[in-house]
Amino acid sequence: MKRILDFFKTETPIFIELRGREAMLAQGYCRISLYSPERITLSNEKYTVSVYGSSLELRRLGEEEMAIDGRIDGVEFA
Repeated sequence: MKRILDFFKTETPIFIELRGREAMLAQGYCRISLYSPERITLSNEKYTVSVYGSSLELRRLGEEEMAIDGRIDGVEFA
């Protein structure tokens, strides 16, 4: 039998917004697994997203939100 509190547990929502080929906003990812000007990989306990391109850099880094600037050539989800 489920406890009443189990019905109110929610995961952090995963949100990705691409702004053309120059910017990306990601919410719900809390770790940076790989960081280079050509690839940035973000992950949480369930998912991983890799951004490929050139001149990539983190513009904003918060507890659950990250913004990436640079030339985005591809995004891969795992």
